[in-house]
Amino acid sequence: MNRMRLRDLSVRHRLLFNNAIMVLIPVMLLVGIGSCIFHGLRATGNFREREIEILWPEAGDTVPVLMGVSHLFSNVAGGEHEILDRHMQSMEDLGIRIAVIRDGELDYETDPGSAQELIAASYQAAPGDGNVMRWDDAGLVYRYISGDKKSVAVAMGPVPFHIGAGYFPPHMGLVWQVLGWGILLLAVGIIIFVGSFLVRRMSRDIVQPLEDLQRSARRIGQGDYDTPIQSHGTDELGETAVVFEEMRRQLQAGRKLREQYEKNRQELFAGIAHDLATPLTKIQGYTGGILDGIANTPEKQRHYLELVYHTSQSMENMVHELFLLSKLELGKAAFQWENAALVPLLRQYVSLQAETLRDQDFSLTFENELGADTAVVRLDRIQFQRVLDNLLSNAIKYKSDSAGSLILRLQAKDGGYLLEGEDRGRGVAKEDLGRIFESFYRTDKARAGVAKGSGLGLAVTARIVEAMGGRIWACPSLPQGLCICIWLPKKAKSARQQEGKV
Repeated sequence: MNRMRLRDLSVRHRLLFNNAIMVLIPVMLLVGIGSCIFHGLRATGNFREREIEILWPEAGDTVPVLMGVSHLFSNVAGGEHEILDRHMQSMEDLGIRIAVIRDGELDYETDPGSAQELIAASYQAAPGDGNVMRWDDAGLVYRYISGDKKSVAVAMGPVPFHIGAGYFPPHMGLVWQVLGWGILLLAVGIIIFVGSFLVRRMSRDIVQPLEDLQRSARRIGQGDYDTPIQSHGTDELGETAVVFEEMRRQLQAGRKLREQYEKNRQELFAGIAHDLATPLTKIQGYTGGILDGIANTPEKQRHYLELVYHTSQSMENMVHELFLLSKLELGKAAFQWENAALVPLLRQYVSLQAETLRDQDFSLTFENELGADTAVVRLDRIQFQRVLDNLLSNAIKYKSDSAGSLILRLQAKDGGYLLEGEDRGRGVAKEDLGRIFESFYRTDKARAGVAKGSGLGLAVTARIVEAMGGRIWACPSLPQGLCICIWLPKKAKSARQQEGKV
């Protein structure tokens, strides 16, 4: 099973993925950094106090004291009634004793039963009726009395006021500052790296294929149909490249087909001009001989007229074959399709031709290698007989000596039937085998004239076989000769054939 790659995703999904990564990475970094800071502060003890100490380590032990005093003040004067235990713990750890009376009732005291004693001690340390906040080398004295005299908060302890003697060393602020900048720069670097990586990947997977397609389209527009278009994935861009490549191949095939058509057209015109000029020259010569009195006897005149007649018949046959070939190539030849058994058809054809061929010292035989008469194909009887006539005519025309032979051999092949027409004639050179089905092509380069054939017979045969849904090719016979191979499908049907046209 092929492993799914990122480039195999659609362009839309890749864009969504890249955008999601570019958003999620900064968010995840912020969440991670924030979580580390939060849990790190929680691990140090009292969260708010340690947080301030980390940010301001020079404050030393003043931070928990100031925080505690702030809570005492807010609890007595601010009207907020909160549990003081967790806020007073840091002050008590430093040796500070605390007592809080709220609305005439005891709210908190460090040592049970010591509240009144601690309040009295505050008056001894700082006489007077007002509020007191004294913190020096002797220690801390804090006393706050509410306006209605019903609430009082006192905190006292031998804690001298020293800056820089706290939970963290004094230089810790610089450490945390450097660490913070380092984390920030690391996060920025990660974001830049991820963004650059995604941009390069997007450029490779999206922009580069688009540029390749643009260059390919420009080459095709300039007529270059020979340079293949590479597809680098299975996404929309890859599918577009495949479509472009198919278009290039079709354009390339179309150009080659046009070039071949043009070449065939030129050869066709040259063949028509040559094969019409030769008999016309003969006719002109024969009629000129009659007019000039060369044929001065009735026997000579009759002989000349017979030559003119036979030559005109050969021209007429060539014109008919040319007209049929044109209709076949245009798909306008009418066919009368039927399902016919090949074996009886071939036997009847050989039987009908036997007597005529015997006089020409030519042998025509049929070999049935199927073992039964079950070979049924869809064909037109008249056109199929034309195919057999052309095979026979070609074998007679190119026989090697006075005697000749043609063997029609039928066998099963590739889900259809293979008909071979094998002669023992002069054969065809290997380089000419692929061209004998072209119009006006003869292996005899001298082109002696239409009396030896128009050069259209095998071309017509090939078009008829193709119209029947078959294939035709040629190969050499051993020890010499030519074998024309015709493959036909079993009861071949097509929509075009059912309409009676091909």
